[in-house]
Amino acid sequence: MSQLNNISRYFKYYVNAKSAHGVHSPFVYKFVTELLDHYYVDYYQFKELAEIRKALLKNNSVIEVTDFGVGSKVFKDNKRKISDLVKYGTSKTKFSELYFKLVNFTNAQFVVELGTSIGLNTLYLAKANSKSTIYTLEGCPKLAEFSKSLFEKQEIKNIYLINDTFEKAFPKLLNEIPKLDLLYIDGNHNYESTINYFKLGLEKKHNYSVFVFDDINWNTDMQKAWEEIKNHPDVTLSLDLFYAGIIFFRKEQKEKEHFVLKY
Repeated sequence: MSQLNNISRYFKYYVNAKSAHGVHSPFVYKFVTELLDHYYVDYYQFKELAEIRKALLKNNSVIEVTDFGVGSKVFKDNKRKISDLVKYGTSKTKFSELYFKLVNFTNAQFVVELGTSIGLNTLYLAKANSKSTIYTLEGCPKLAEFSKSLFEKQEIKNIYLINDTFEKAFPKLLNEIPKLDLLYIDGNHNYESTINYFKLGLEKKHNYSVFVFDDINWNTDMQKAWEEIKNHPDVTLSLDLFYAGIIFFRKEQKEKEHFVLKY
């Protein structure tokens, strides 16, 4: 997607996005006021995580990345600094904090992340609730090695890192876990793969499951996938935050609704 098209799409999003006062659904109003509007709520873990992010931004060590997706818009080769991976390959702080709050909001016990990268977002998911279990999948051996070291340094006990391709590891993992409370997909930004992961996840979803798709406007493939996903018969509610899309399966939602929200 050209930069001009993306700017145009963001402008359209910005004009149409609603705040809490423009939302008539009680559930979505609660979501906006507790997760989006309360960006100033300071969980004590946020300070710890901000310090970790700051340290990683100063880490200029280089690792060789094996990319199983569509590649990067920023990096020209596979040798990348950790600091650059934080800047360009990891969610911005407010989104990382949103995912932290989402674990608490949904009381998620079984969380699956497709795309560990350097492990920073994984830490946000894990520190949200020590009683939850975070299964994170990463295909690149060097990224998995770095992330494992980071988790050990932080003495995190509720993360299970799987170093394998999503295509191999995700179906196997789904056979081993009893349910899927929260699925976070951040990798392989193409239509076919994204739809495949979504459909696999449906096998273990339940009424209160939440699926999060990162970079829904990354390219035309992701835009196409997002449109198909949010219109799937099992999806009752979708939230478009431009950089991420969130779907719910709540049967209490009598009519399917799609919201574009400011964030």
